[in-house]
Amino acid sequence: MKEFLSSILIIGLLFIGLFGFAALGHSMNHGQADCLTSTIFNAPCPNNVISLAQHHISAVQKLFNVPVEMFLVLLVSLVAVSILRFAYLYQFLILRSQFLSQRLQASREKIDHLKHRLISWLSLLEHSPSF
Repeated sequence: MKEFLSSILIIGLLFIGLFGFAALGHSMNHGQADCLTSTIFNAPCPNNVISLAQHHISAVQKLFNVPVEMFLVLLVSLVAVSILRFAYLYQFLILRSQFLSQRLQASREKIDHLKHRLISWLSLLEHSPSF
């Protein structure tokens, strides 16, 4: 059921992302404050669907052309790796503690069984005749 819902969600997001710009009303009667790409290029949205798509794609390309410092990339990757490492260690410690508690329970049961056998053997010797 999870796989079905996730595939429906992904298909829906792709459908909206690919065909959403054609369904929006991009007419020349709205101001530049209504469209993000109009603010970036300081020009109104085009009326033609093809030029509209080119206009928005070029705006996205322009946003992704921002230079990023190598120190920032290394810092973000170090933080991400550290978070993943601590999550893995936390999960490992939880699993290890569950394993240890299961082994401790098994050893307690074994000791209780041996204690019961010893007591039953001693009870047999208590009422036995002496030689």
